Amino acid sequence: MVGDWYAFATVVLQSQHIPTAMYALLERLRNWWQARRTRRITEERVQERVERGAAYLDEVDPGWHRRVNAEALELEDGEQCVLGQLHGGFRLGLGRSQVLSLSSAPRASLSPVAYGFKCVEGVSEAWQARDYELLTAAWREAVRTRTVADHRGDGHMSASVPELAVGGADEAADPVSA
Repeated sequence: MVGDWYAFATVVLQSQHIPTAMYALLERLRNWWQARRTRRITEERVQERVERGAAYLDEVDPGWHRRVNAEALELEDGEQCVLGQLHGGFRLGLGRSQVLSLSSAPRASLSPVAYGFKCVEGVSEAWQARDYELLTAAWREAVRTRTVADHRGDGHMSASVPELAVGGADEAADPVSA
């Protein structure tokens, strides 16, 4: 959004021979905007966004995590992201999960970025790639945590979730207790 505005303003200013001070001002505005957006791309902030999204899915689609393949999960891929795996595609998932509401009801749509379903926009491709990397890791953890809670049978998720055993020789020697 700001990138489009910046490009438009630059072309207009060039065509009207506006002083270079205005270019400098536009460049400072663009840098400020990108810096503001990149502050949302930290492990802690991404974790908050994913926790918000996972709690939302827990409410509107209980057991959603059972239908998500954590190993194939890739937030940058519209078919392999959380909503893609649940609903056949990211865009379909936005509507079917009611993250995006096209109805005339007064309820506003939720932000796919704020709920960890999409990367932050208005930043460089490198920052978007980093955001998707962190989102993928956080969603895999959210799925794993809920799966472990299912295996414990109590339905509660705690900070001290035991690791699941992954096949191999160690599995027989150190089984995960239910």
